[in-house]
Parts: sequence; C-alpha cells; structure tokens
Amino acid sequence: MSLFWDVQDFVREVNRVTTFQELSELMSSMSKMLGFDYFALVHHVELVAPEVIDIENYPSGWREMIIERKYTSDDPILVACEHTNVGFRWSDIHRWISLSKRQKEILDGARTAGIGEGFTVPVHIPGEYAGSCSFSLRLNRRFDDSTMPAAQFVGCFGFEAARRVLHAQRLEAGKETPALPRLTPRQLDCVVLAAAGKSDWDAAQLLGISDQTVHQHIEDAKRRYGVATRLQLVVRALFDGQLTFRDIVH
Repeated sequence: MSLFWDVQDFVREVNRVTTFQELSELMSSMSKMLGFDYFALVHHVELVAPEVIDIENYPSGWREMIIERKYTSDDPILVACEHTNVGFRWSDIHRWISLSKRQKEILDGARTAGIGEGFTVPVHIPGEYAGSCSFSLRLNRRFDDSTMPAAQFVGCFGFEAARRVLHAQRLEAGKETPALPRLTPRQLDCVVLAAAGKSDWDAAQLLGISDQTVHQHIEDAKRRYGVATRLQLVVRALFDGQLTFRDIVH
C-alpha cells in the first residue's frame, strides 16, 4: 500500500514542476523508490535535435555512444514502442519485433555500459514525436515485476510533465506551438480514398462529386499542410491523427 501512496505523492509533485532540472531530480528519486537505477524521458528523435524531451541519468558514456553511432532510429526498445500502448519489459520485445544485427549490437552496447533489464512506457500523441519513459537496472540486478503498474503511472505522468515544461519554455522564448492544420470532412473523405489508392475519378464516383472537385479538395488539403505530394499529405494526416490506418485499410 505504501507504494501506492508514494505514486500519489509523485503525481502531486510532478504536476508542480516548472523546469527540466526539477523534473529530472524528481524522476531520479522516484525511479530509486521503484527499485530502478536509471530512467530516461525521451522523444524518439536523434538526441541532438532541438526542442525535444531528453532527460536521463544513464551511465556516463552510453549517451555519447547513442549519439555517435546514431542508435536512436534503430533502438529496438524504441521500435517496440510502435507496437504497443502499455509498458513492457525489455526482455519481452521479441513479442513485437525480430532483432536485426544492428539492434542486437545496441542491446549488447547497453549491457557493456552496465545497463541490464528495463521497463518502457510508450507515449503516442497525435501530431507530436513518439516518446517514452524507460526505467532500467544495473546489469545483473533482478527485475521486480510487482513494480510495473506503478512504473506505468510514473512514466505517463512524468512524460506529461516534460511536455508541459517544454511547452512553457517555448512560450517563454516567444515560440508558440503552431496549431495543427484541420481538414474539412470532405477533404478528409478525399484524402482517405487517395490513401487507399483510388484515383480522382474513382473517388468522385464513390463520393458523388466530379473528379475535378476531388482534385481541388486534395490540392486544398496539401496547401493547408504545406506539402507538395499526396504521399506527404497522407503521412502528415496520419501523423497528426486526422486519419488512422483503420480509415485506409478496410
């Protein structure tokens, strides 16, 4: 029961943090309380990218190796995040992906750096970079499964606090987060059909409008997103959550 109250206290405190330093100290303290040695709150982009969430206390040298060898795009833990919405043990990633040679190299590198088993909470927010909160142990330390529910809560609230701090920093710097383009219902209809491989003529027959009108709706949608091709339009609409794969694949 005490762990439940510890998590409750964490949620109250994390909702009050105003800097990444405060958040880092709180996450480090809570990670130890959960029995972990390390944590990482990150957006799934190269760590040298500007204005992203990147807070961690991994062993010295591991971060430098990640940047130097450009591990982020191939990191098997981050790739596994794309296949689930709930936290998972690192030793279970075979349930979602088959490891490539490079991915095995990344896991071997982490072990060489002294990092053992871990638990990662994926974060998927339409219109934003994918992210996650990971907790991990020193090599050869035993993982306690009973901490996973608490780690799930801490990871979610910790990442949300990081998003809030990042947004506040942008506002302070005079950089308001741009509003997402919004497509009209008819534009969405046309984009869905284009994504499904339909021509303007096919879409027109299905929607009961002319093919010129379909073309115009697509062009207007491209302008709203500032993209040049239909493929870019579909990708952006999927990324922002205006479309889902279920819309496209019937």
